[in-house]
Amino acid sequence: MSGFSNLYQHRTTYIAVAALMTCVMIGVAWFLALAPGTNGIDDAAITRSYSQNIANGHGFVYNIGGERVEGATSMLWTLILVLPYLFNDNPEITILTITAIFTTVAVYFGFQIASRATANAQPRLTLGLMALALAGMPAFFLWSTWSMMEVAIWSASCMILLDRLSYLTDEATEPPRVDIGFWVVALALPAIRPEGIAVTFGLVALAVILRPAIWRVAGIGMITALISFGAVIAGRIAYFGYPFPNTYYAKVSADRLQNIIDGAKYLISFVSGQPFAELIIVAWVVLGGTSLFALFTRPAAGHRTQILATATVLGMLSVYVMLGGDHFVQWRFYQPIMPIFALPVVICAVWLRDLALAPRFDRNFAVILVLAGSAWIVINAFSYYQSRVRIGWEFELSHRGEVFGDYMNQFDPQPTMGVTAAGGIALTYDGELRDLMGLNWVEMAHANPIKEGFRNHASFDVDTFWKHQPELVAQFHRPNCQRQNWTEAASQHDTGVKQLFFQPQFQEQYTPIILDMADGTCTNAFAANTWLDQIESDLITPVPWQDISLISNAAH
Repeated sequence: MSGFSNLYQHRTTYIAVAALMTCVMIGVAWFLALAPGTNGIDDAAITRSYSQNIANGHGFVYNIGGERVEGATSMLWTLILVLPYLFNDNPEITILTITAIFTTVAVYFGFQIASRATANAQPRLTLGLMALALAGMPAFFLWSTWSMMEVAIWSASCMILLDRLSYLTDEATEPPRVDIGFWVVALALPAIRPEGIAVTFGLVALAVILRPAIWRVAGIGMITALISFGAVIAGRIAYFGYPFPNTYYAKVSADRLQNIIDGAKYLISFVSGQPFAELIIVAWVVLGGTSLFALFTRPAAGHRTQILATATVLGMLSVYVMLGGDHFVQWRFYQPIMPIFALPVVICAVWLRDLALAPRFDRNFAVILVLAGSAWIVINAFSYYQSRVRIGWEFELSHRGEVFGDYMNQFDPQPTMGVTAAGGIALTYDGELRDLMGLNWVEMAHANPIKEGFRNHASFDVDTFWKHQPELVAQFHRPNCQRQNWTEAASQHDTGVKQLFFQPQFQEQYTPIILDMADGTCTNAFAANTWLDQIESDLITPVPWQDISLISNAAH
């Protein structure tokens, strides 16, 4: 463990490079995505709406005066965002600053983990290679910063946990009795995401196996994580009536096999879609195996860190296979491990550099490094750029919701709205919203435990809809308004909202309408006749059902 004597001398450099990389790459990520916006994505707007309601004294609710529901997966992130809302009704810049800080923390600890994994053999080379690797990961900086989701705090906390366990197993000559940083992050992880308890327990247990002498400090960390997990669960049951966030019940199917199949598809899409992912994952498997073998035959500094890092990456990949993955562009669930994802390649490069120090080898190594690094950055940037439309749409969806919510506030009475994009609109609409996807509606989320349909959007239940039918089903989430030749690609066999369009009951009780907006644009919607009878407005144009073309989009 003597190979780490100079590690902490480089802290200032690591911090500076981490901050610089974050600043540069959040700009690159935004530029390559064609400036998608600074408002965050629609799911982040859901979290922000809860934070806003808490800050304004309404409690943890989606609708002011409505039921208590946890439609934001990260309890801790939601509570953190309460603070900026105490001082500003639209604290977008403050939130982006917070996410950038957490992103910098994640990058910094990624650097430190890499130095420990290489036994601090080539600190400058290791730092340069890690920075080069991150330069080819714009999606990480998009998700950790611009999205406004909990990705940054989740990534930073996972990196801190790995760093502390790396220190305890690979560096500390005498295991300390106290490690405040380790205990704090063990306390935080279960409150950031429900799977935080599994990540914490798995890595801490592995660390104890790798170095039993740390059992005391590790045991306190486990107890701390358990207390946090238990407190969060107890608090949820007491306040909401359920042990997990409502998003869990809305997104995760009770059919475990279905979850695994969906999660496997998610992993396969990552391996096949993310450049070099298949090679890097194989490299992780090789690194883990060789490190474990070396630990029993020729133990040296860095081996335990390599094993822990391997467990972190492969473990995170596996966790989201079990949970079923999700639908977002650029594999949101896998972004938190990106600060160390290329670590096996970095370790290999440092090892090759140590093999020969001849000037000729130095020159060849530098040329190869420049060429390989350039290819890495360009190929990854191009792959990310190809997703720019889907990336931009995530931000546009939230913006559309905010604009439409403001627009609908002018009507009296304000309709109860059924929505499928429930984030941006919740920040501006003063009336009642019913989330037809169930994320923010307890009864809808629990109606069908077995989810069938589009991943994370398969909780719509037609019986629950009719039990609590909204007065307006808006389509502001659609990219284009149809003034003429209104066509709905739907099927009576659909599992989502569109199945309603074929129901005689829906056609009897709802009228298709066009809502004209001030800028000359419009929005399609379906309005309950009971609400239309109360409204007199030139902004509303009814459309007869016979003018709507229903085209089946499924073969049954």
